[in-house]
Amino acid sequence: MSLHINDSVIWHETSGGVSLYHTETGKFLSLNETGAQIWILLAGDGEREPVISKLSLLFGGPNQAIRERIRSDVDAFIDLMIEDGLIAESAAV
Repeated sequence: MSLHINDSVIWHETSGGVSLYHTETGKFLSLNETGAQIWILLAGDGEREPVISKLSLLFGGPNQAIRERIRSDVDAFIDLMIEDGLIAESAAV
C-alpha cells in the first residue's frame, strides 16, 4: 500500500518537530520529534516498510524486541494519521 500526505494538509518542519494544518477540517497538530521523524520519512518514502526499516536500524539495532515495538508504534501513528485524514493510503500502482 502506498501512503501520501493529503493534499489538504499544509505542513512544515519546526525546531522541535513538524506543524500540520488540515485546511478542510481546520485542525492544527504539532508533532514531537519522533512523530516528525516518521512524518518526514513518510513524505519521502510513501510506504510503511521503508519507514519502519529506517527507524528500526537507527534505534533498534539488533534488538528484536525494540524493532517490534518500533513497528507497532509506527503502524499506530500511521493509522491515526489516516483516521484523522492527514494521510491517505491506496493500493500501490
